[in-house]
Amino acid sequence: MAQSIPTIEAAYSTLSPAALLTKVVPQYDIPSPTACEFWHRGLNDTYKLSSEKENFILRVYCRNWRTKSAIQFELEALLYLHQKGATVAIPVERKVGGFITSILAPEGERYVMITRYATGEILKFTEAENAITFGQAVADVHHCSSGFQSSSVRHTLDLNHLMDQPLMSIQPYLAHRPSDWEFLQGLVSRISSLVREVGINNLDYGFCHGDCHGENAHVHHGNVTHFDFDCCGYGWRIYDLATFKWVIRLLGKEEMLWSGFLAGYRSVREMSEVDLSLVEPFVAMRDIWYFGLNTANSLAKGRLNDGYIDVHMDFLRDVAGKIKATSQTPLFVTEGQQVVGNGRAQQN
Repeated sequence: MAQSIPTIEAAYSTLSPAALLTKVVPQYDIPSPTACEFWHRGLNDTYKLSSEKENFILRVYCRNWRTKSAIQFELEALLYLHQKGATVAIPVERKVGGFITSILAPEGERYVMITRYATGEILKFTEAENAITFGQAVADVHHCSSGFQSSSVRHTLDLNHLMDQPLMSIQPYLAHRPSDWEFLQGLVSRISSLVREVGINNLDYGFCHGDCHGENAHVHHGNVTHFDFDCCGYGWRIYDLATFKWVIRLLGKEEMLWSGFLAGYRSVREMSEVDLSLVEPFVAMRDIWYFGLNTANSLAKGRLNDGYIDVHMDFLRDVAGKIKATSQTPLFVTEGQQVVGNGRAQQN
């Protein structure tokens, strides 16, 4: 008797580059496309698309990761930044209008967008000069995005998104580590209190890239092009700066790079001492968000073991110590006061 072959649904599929080239790419205004290569697997799938004259990046969003409205927000931000003079990966329009293509993958509907390829290569960050250049480029995005508005529905980079929601995803992985769970809850509560004590409305707020770790930008002849705005949204801009500090601390390069990055940023756009007084709490937020991102979205749970958890808990305990040390003399601003350039507050 022949054995029946079961049909198994897919939770995640890797789409054929050849099929994308023949069925999706022709819908875009790209003359003479020649090749499509699977380039990078992450929260979304990235393909490098080649044509006779230039290269492009084709992104396939994972199922249930971003809504169509959230992707529309990202596209509107890129177009606005380009219009205002920021150097970003420019979206490519469909021949019939719009930028987003819906496709039916084995696991269900997914969305596609295409941008021009960011010429150059990732900054090496082997010396302070690299950090200065990147700091200037991050400030340029913040400066050029002033005034950006969108009616599309998108998450906000607030305390809920950066800490409360990730905490819910992390909790099951700390069920056998009650002291770590107690510490993490206390840290989140402490950070929330610090931000509210300083005053949410007293912090620099606006459009943020949301993932300024340095590898989402290419440099070419000294010019930096930003790409991968998948984590963008409205939020406190100190978060973008803290994200860079987070990654260079993990890489052991904070002492070499942080002051240069900050100097580069402030040579283009000021960041007040009040905002900077919260950089360590936002470094912790970034790690909590990243920890929660992995626990919530990892399809393969094998690497989310005690060794992985140890890395995050050790890092967060170290940051908690820095927060405790720096928050002894916080730069609080009360209602009716105005922040001045040196971080002190004066009455209006």
